[in-house]
Amino acid sequence: MSGVDTMETRELVKASAGSGKTYQLTDRFIYLILRDFKPESIVALTFSRKAAGEFFDAILRKLAEAAKDDRARSELENKFGFEIPRDLVREKISTLLGAMNRLTLGTLDSFFFSVLSSAPLEHGLAVGFDLMDEASIRERWTACLRQCFEESIGESSLLIEAFARARMQSEDREFFPWVLELAISFRELFDRCPNPGAWGGVDDIWPDDSPWKLLPERYDYRSDCARCRSLFNNDEIEVQPELTEAAKKALGVALHDFESWTPGADLDRMKTGFRSLLKECGSKGLSISFKSRKDYEIFGELVPAIRRMSAYVVGEELRMCGARTQGIFSLLKKVVASYKKLVLERGGVTFSDLPLLLGHSEDELAKLNREYRLDRKYSHWMLDEFQDTSPGQWEVIEPLVEDVINEDDDFRMFFCVGDQKQAIYGWRGGDSRVFGYLEEKFRGRLAVNDMNLSWRSGQDVLGAVNQVFGAKSVPEVLVPRWKKSWKLHEASPKTQNLSGQVAWWTSSEEEDRMNGMVHLLRTIDPVQRGWTCAILTQKRKTARALVDFLRRELPGMPVEDEVGALPAKDNGFSQFLLSLLRACAHPTDQWAMGHLRMCPFIDADELPDLLNGVKKMVMEKGFAHFVKEWGKRALKHVDNEAKNFANRRMHETLALAVSLDRRGTKNIDLFIEAAQRSEASRGAMESSIRAMTIHGSKGLTFDMVIMPELDGDGLRSVGGHKSDNGIELYRSASASGIGFDWVLAKPKKIIQEADPHLSCQLDSDEQDAAFESLCKFYVGMTRPARGLYLFSDPYNPKSKSKNFIYLLAETLAEDYGDDPEINGQVNQLVGDETSGLELTHHSGNPEWWQERANELTVIQPEESKEVKDLGHRKYRALSPVTPSGKVTLGVGVKELISAHRGTGQELGTEVHHLFERIEWWGSEVSVDEWINEHAPGKSATALGIFKRAMSDSGISKLFFPPPGKSEVWMERSFALQVGGTMIQGTFDRVVLKLGENGEAEEAEITDFKTDRLPAGQSENDLKELHREQLERYRQALQHLTGLPPGKICMTLLFTSLPKAVTWK
Repeated sequence: MSGVDTMETRELVKASAGSGKTYQLTDRFIYLILRDFKPESIVALTFSRKAAGEFFDAILRKLAEAAKDDRARSELENKFGFEIPRDLVREKISTLLGAMNRLTLGTLDSFFFSVLSSAPLEHGLAVGFDLMDEASIRERWTACLRQCFEESIGESSLLIEAFARARMQSEDREFFPWVLELAISFRELFDRCPNPGAWGGVDDIWPDDSPWKLLPERYDYRSDCARCRSLFNNDEIEVQPELTEAAKKALGVALHDFESWTPGADLDRMKTGFRSLLKECGSKGLSISFKSRKDYEIFGELVPAIRRMSAYVVGEELRMCGARTQGIFSLLKKVVASYKKLVLERGGVTFSDLPLLLGHSEDELAKLNREYRLDRKYSHWMLDEFQDTSPGQWEVIEPLVEDVINEDDDFRMFFCVGDQKQAIYGWRGGDSRVFGYLEEKFRGRLAVNDMNLSWRSGQDVLGAVNQVFGAKSVPEVLVPRWKKSWKLHEASPKTQNLSGQVAWWTSSEEEDRMNGMVHLLRTIDPVQRGWTCAILTQKRKTARALVDFLRRELPGMPVEDEVGALPAKDNGFSQFLLSLLRACAHPTDQWAMGHLRMCPFIDADELPDLLNGVKKMVMEKGFAHFVKEWGKRALKHVDNEAKNFANRRMHETLALAVSLDRRGTKNIDLFIEAAQRSEASRGAMESSIRAMTIHGSKGLTFDMVIMPELDGDGLRSVGGHKSDNGIELYRSASASGIGFDWVLAKPKKIIQEADPHLSCQLDSDEQDAAFESLCKFYVGMTRPARGLYLFSDPYNPKSKSKNFIYLLAETLAEDYGDDPEINGQVNQLVGDETSGLELTHHSGNPEWWQERANELTVIQPEESKEVKDLGHRKYRALSPVTPSGKVTLGVGVKELISAHRGTGQELGTEVHHLFERIEWWGSEVSVDEWINEHAPGKSATALGIFKRAMSDSGISKLFFPPPGKSEVWMERSFALQVGGTMIQGTFDRVVLKLGENGEAEEAEITDFKTDRLPAGQSENDLKELHREQLERYRQALQHLTGLPPGKICMTLLFTSLPKAVTWK
């Protein structure tokens, strides 16, 4: 081979969306094998198995083209700088195929697994270890915790003390469930931050100049409180301007809050004035600020006293959080040690264990030996999607790639490609700062290049992307970290002449937006025209709901979801099997027993004997036998049309049962929990409308994309590391992104804002949150090649929420021409001027999609009642009726979304979510404080509706706990048979008043409605509109609890009026 080699051998590439990074990876792999390096000496790792498969296919395809096409081979020669004979290409294809079983083309996890498999004993693993599924993980942890507790009987007081400290300010009562969630959620964090001093040691971690650390050793808080009260009572407070009566009262209340405060007090109950003064903790100067409708400046003797009091409160609250964190650490230390002994050593590992086992070897010599073996085996490294690499994964491979990068000669290759702007897997542990760490550490050894030429999208899509994400006028959300990674996107020669369009419509009515989307799809008819189309959402449940909706409105158009089905929750067939098991394990479970009594092929009088038989069957023959036996019985009562779906659900449940049987598990509760958590994978044909999450769309390209879910919390909203039991840990990542400096049980936001050290940390975390939020929407907006269509609520300038709609409003709103003909064409895509949608932005050609003729007639709208259910959720041989629209089976489009029909589709709205979050309320609860704690980032409209409603004493009392024993059900689904009809729905809220024996004696059903009062109708008209639905709910609750109708009270809560209507 002759010529001058032009390929960089050590390179870091920052590749924007659609810029062809896979193309670059395949080029380098082909370059290496053409240079006579063995294919098995190359490590090529990416983030998913699908991407790895596509990578290998692309290599073979490119080589095959070069073998048969002189022009393709010539392109490689020009790129690589040397001559490539045709025979050499054919030889390398043969070599590559012969080495397929020895190639290392896969994910980081699969690579780690293969390394551990080659020498398990070195890492304390059993030979033949295997990856555990989620059910196995929970089962092993449960067994581990029990044994851990039994082994600790002698030191049980220490364990209980740690539990008590960890539960400080918590209402949890059960040891095992609480610690189980703690262990599963924070085990990896424990291994990543093993230093006990970093867990809650606030006195050592916080800077010495922190205000609360500067207080005198024997500071007398109560003395300062008394002095402030004396100054207030004697009108000796110096303030400018003069306090109004209302402001003076507010100051008095604030001082009272200081006086009543004790460590661990409920800070949510403190008034606004207390919050205002607490923030003066670290202030300087002669005055402090006090806010009460307007700003006041306080001078004199009160100033230093307030600062000392505030500093003391902050310090004591932080120490409380620290003590709780130390209790969590003590528990984790004990149970993680037990886990390593009882689970890992016996051959059970999880994906998160893999880098931990390889990165934390206690035998340094064995670790060096492993790295030496791998360095001899692998000469070249290629890392794809590097922005999604976790610090733990990087810690394992860093010594290996460091040897390659730092070698004196250039025969070994290191190629790393990624895009920090697409770092959307932080919730899995990915940290894009590792990308910057790599660039900085090897500066001068790595060539760093940018790729911002898009081979995917045309000018119109890229114009909108540049306009939104490259704007300079929105610094509060386009944070410095984002700006540093941003480069202007340009269209490639292949895409610069693509015709396309970007349009954004807004409406405060969900019905208008949904109907607009239907009209858009009906007009363009992408499947019949041969255009690929995706609907991208933020949440899975939104994608599922949209699929059900669109199937009913567009019955002839193929619409599929790719978010995974919920086999245990989406059908009555699976719910029956789980109720049968639950009743076996818990005969007093009213829900399960009520469900079984409604079953048409079960005799209620024989239920006790039947349950004993089922339990015996599980114990003697296993879960698989139970599923087969009872599945067959239930299938006999399913109509022929639905049998395929029911059969599929039974086989999915059977697979889980077989998995648990293989491990010898007989724990019924474990099986039920595993079933409820499991998801069935679901794919979709390309020749369909594909609904998926933005995360699921990563790496995909579509001709057109619809994004109907752009709302949400503010872009800067910070979420901690939270477990299923509600424990939220605040972690301070090191500057490099590798490891953590400290961990703390998350303080209340008021403490975060008041403490100078935490407030700086909070600002940094908010910037990181904004960066991650921008990454998510950037991925969504860069999927389409031609058409991008956005639907959202209109931006409210009075809203304090700086969410993505705010960013769009600041960068795109009203940015379109004034040609009424063009604007009319754009609006015709979603209906006419009466559609209720307002065109907020458009650019490009509204008729781009007509480049391809529609081969079939455009689908015409049909009446909902005439539409046959073409979905996959029909499973019963009964006529379905849904009291509200929360479960979409048998429900027409208008019943799904129309506010005037009063259905439950508003479940997905912000207002409904706010009411969902209330378990109990109390007269002492402040609406403002509750909103501040539980509803950050919600729209001003939703918060206004909620505040008006909960400020009404008649409405707030609906959420008060009744006297005596009680139980509350929230968002509980049901299915029952009445005559020849199956009724299915979801209770918003049910409160059961229980007797001394635990049996229900009375019940109240509350259903949330966001109806507004139509012109010409009264509140009584709305009540009558929903009466039939509530009566069906009463029927369902009567069957489930055995209560007579007269003992069931029903309430319609109209949140927008606000008004509560109750009747029996």
